[in-house]
Amino acid sequence: MLIGQLCLEFKRAITTKNILTWLFIVFLLPLIAFYPIRQGYMFFSPVEVFQEILGGIIPLIFPVLAIIIYLPNFWIEQKNNFITYTRPRIPLGSYILSKGIVNAVFTGLIIFLMLLFSYVFVEFIEPNFLHFVQYYTPSKYNHSSKVTFSQFLRYGDLTYFLAYSLWVTLNAIVYTTISFMLMLIIRRTFIALSVPFLFYHIFNFIVGVFGVARFSPLSTVFPFNIQQQSLWTVMVPFTFLLLILLIIYFVVIRNKEEWMI
Repeated sequence: MLIGQLCLEFKRAITTKNILTWLFIVFLLPLIAFYPIRQGYMFFSPVEVFQEILGGIIPLIFPVLAIIIYLPNFWIEQKNNFITYTRPRIPLGSYILSKGIVNAVFTGLIIFLMLLFSYVFVEFIEPNFLHFVQYYTPSKYNHSSKVTFSQFLRYGDLTYFLAYSLWVTLNAIVYTTISFMLMLIIRRTFIALSVPFLFYHIFNFIVGVFGVARFSPLSTVFPFNIQQQSLWTVMVPFTFLLLILLIIYFVVIRNKEEWMI
């Protein structure tokens, strides 16, 4: 029953509006981020261009990207009381589980494809067809700076891309799952959708005040504004995020009778 419901939910999610949103995130957003850096910057490798693309506007709106990929669909169903009419066909728990899985899969997939397009663009499309970016030869005084996750570059650009992209994708899945579960127990949808965004930026502010910016969500998910840190530092805010997710999960399970459906 769950498999059948999952297939149905995947089909329902593929709408014209969603496809346009996904295309914007995957293709247009990286190109918009690339436009201001195409000239006037000193780059030594395509990986640096990739990092610069992901170091502009995308980090600021990252939690928003995570929640707009699928959750508006769920909100419309809540608003129209659609979920109430599904109870005779499928157990509520299985229905909500299918929604959560589809939300996580689509969010993770679209964010990963955005990163994949960014990587393919700077590695293959731009240097072979566009030639906007001018690359310089490293010297004693001018050379590429290392950032967190650059540790994987010793194994090749592709390994670095895969390791870093999976990390960003995992964070996006956690952020969107938090909002999804909050939508089950909070009547005001705007608040439920805003919590990841608020956590992301408030945590950034707090660690900045205490002088430990290396532990901020922004500097651990998109670590291009500080020098290279040990990989364990990225787990500090992520652990807080997982703790919040776990607490919300138990609250949701214990208040099943009060779900906003």
